[in-house]
Amino acid sequence: MADTPFSIAPLERIEDFLACERLQQAVWHLGDEHIPKATASMLIASQRYGGMVLGAFDPEGRLIGFLFGLPGTVPPDNPAAAGPRWQLCSRIMGVHPDWQGRGVGYRLKLAQREWALAHGYELVTWTYDPLEVANGTLNLGKLGAICRCYLRDFYGPMADGLNVGLPSDRFEVAWWVGSERVWQRIENGWRPPRLEDLLDAGVVVINPGRARADGWAEPGPVRPPEGEAVLVEIPAHIQALKRADPGLALAWRLNLREASEAAFAAGYTACDVVRATVEGIPRAYYLCAAQTE
Repeated sequence: MADTPFSIAPLERIEDFLACERLQQAVWHLGDEHIPKATASMLIASQRYGGMVLGAFDPEGRLIGFLFGLPGTVPPDNPAAAGPRWQLCSRIMGVHPDWQGRGVGYRLKLAQREWALAHGYELVTWTYDPLEVANGTLNLGKLGAICRCYLRDFYGPMADGLNVGLPSDRFEVAWWVGSERVWQRIENGWRPPRLEDLLDAGVVVINPGRARADGWAEPGPVRPPEGEAVLVEIPAHIQALKRADPGLALAWRLNLREASEAAFAAGYTACDVVRATVEGIPRAYYLCAAQTE
């Protein structure tokens, strides 16, 4: 099943727009009382009036993922997105749980890049929860997006299964779709940085976690960022941590907020994700550089 093919195409049929609503129920663990994040009528109208709605389909034509974006102006408080007035705002992407980890999201984003370039956009931005390591790996690692904008509790309280219980803090990333950085990541593939190499080069973790006996790490005090690059630690499995220890998950949210804001204010840019096992515990980090290629 891992090699099962799938296809990417713009949505056209009413049935597929309605399938987006059902897909959101599965992705975000929404109960029947929750309105989908993007209703079929919203997607239909957005596509007609300049937006983009792409679908991923299995060999039987069933929707297994979708990606929705719309035109917008560039936020003035995002240094990594400075320059153009207009951008493509990538609003929502969802992949069915049965298909996650199989390249569907990556292929959807590549199709979005092609669409953006064909329609004259050099910049695509979107938000994601920086505690979600898999999303960071896709966005900053495989796709080559960058981030210098931290948004506190951006969406307010969220009740869906993935977001409930924590402030909805977000990274707002800038994806310069025509840049050499992005082209190299896509053409040559992503080579994850090694923690050992970074530490040997003098890169410091500004909020080093401390291993606990229960197999989790707790965040350490945030140090002032300095040097050509720094590392910002995050939990390796935030959803499992939320279930095991909600208080510790909240502590990591607030710690990451402090560390990210300190790094961004000092001129650093989050540009990659590092994963390793330290003291017998899976760990994850954002690599933040004073300059990006």
